[in-house]
Amino acid sequence: MINRRHVLKGMGTLALGPTLLPLATLAQAAPPKLTLPPPGADGWISLINDRDLTGWYSMLQKSGKGVAEKKRIVTVENEMLHIMGADVDDTQYEAGYLATHQEFENVRIRLEYKWGVKQFAPRTISKRDNGLLYGLVGEDKVWPRCVECQIEEGDVGDFFLVDGVRGVQSPHGAGLFGQGLSPAHGWPAPDSDAAKAAGKYSTEEPSTGRKIKDGNFEKLDDWNTVEVLWQGDRAAHIINGRAVNTITRLQQPDPANPGSFIPLTRGKIALEIEYAEIWFRRLEVKAIG
Repeated sequence: MINRRHVLKGMGTLALGPTLLPLATLAQAAPPKLTLPPPGADGWISLINDRDLTGWYSMLQKSGKGVAEKKRIVTVENEMLHIMGADVDDTQYEAGYLATHQEFENVRIRLEYKWGVKQFAPRTISKRDNGLLYGLVGEDKVWPRCVECQIEEGDVGDFFLVDGVRGVQSPHGAGLFGQGLSPAHGWPAPDSDAAKAAGKYSTEEPSTGRKIKDGNFEKLDDWNTVEVLWQGDRAAHIINGRAVNTITRLQQPDPANPGSFIPLTRGKIALEIEYAEIWFRRLEVKAIG
C-alpha cells in the first residue's frame, strides 16, 4: 500500500504465444526482449530465475532507476527474492518498485510471499505493507499508472487503482466474489449458464481509488499464495485459494486524448518496495486459455 496521504497509489514472449507480445503503442518503445525458461508441464513460467534480477529493473522515489539493486534493497538470496533485507538500514531506504521489462496480457499471475521482521519509518509500528502491481504503463515514477493487488496485513486482496486508472467493482453479496470464475479459463462466456448464475453485469460508472476485498484469508507468520486472474479489462484477486475481489471495465486515461479513457488490458508486472521486509519464493505467469 502506498502512502495515501499524498496519492492513491498511483517474457520469453514467444513461450506463451500471442497473448504476451510486446506492446508498441502509447508512444513507448517496445520493452527489451529476454529469454525466459519454457513453461513447465503445468504451463507456468517463472519470472524469477533464482540467481539474479535478469528481466527486472528497479525504480526508487528519489534515486530513480537501477539504484535499488546497487543498494541491495532488492536481492536474490537462497533462490528467493528478498526486499528490504538484512543489508538495508534507514540511510539506504527509499520507497519504489521492482518491475519487469516485458508487458503482459490475458494471464494468471501467481506469487508466494512471507513477511520478514524489519520495518522502516514512518511505519515501524504500522501494518507491514507491499503490493503486486500489474497493468503498469506509461512513465516510471513513484507511483506509476497501474492496478495494485494490495499485500498488507489485514488488507490482502484490496484493489488500488493508481494514477487515473478506474474500474467497477463487481457486486459481492455474502462474500460471493468469483462465482462462475475458472482459474484456468477466467470468466465464462456472456451467454453461458455460469455467467447467468454469476449475476447481472454492473452498470455502475467506473471510479478510481480503493476497492475493498471481502474476507480475510492471509496468514501473518507463514507463506501465502496470491493469484491474479487478469483477462481483458477484468481482474480477480485470489488469496490462499479464496476469490476475495473482482473488478470489470478497467480503464486508463487515453494518452492521445486528454479527458478520455481506453481499456487497460496489458502492461508490466511489478512488486512494491515499501516499508517492510518481505520474501517472495515464487512469481510466475500462465496464459489464460
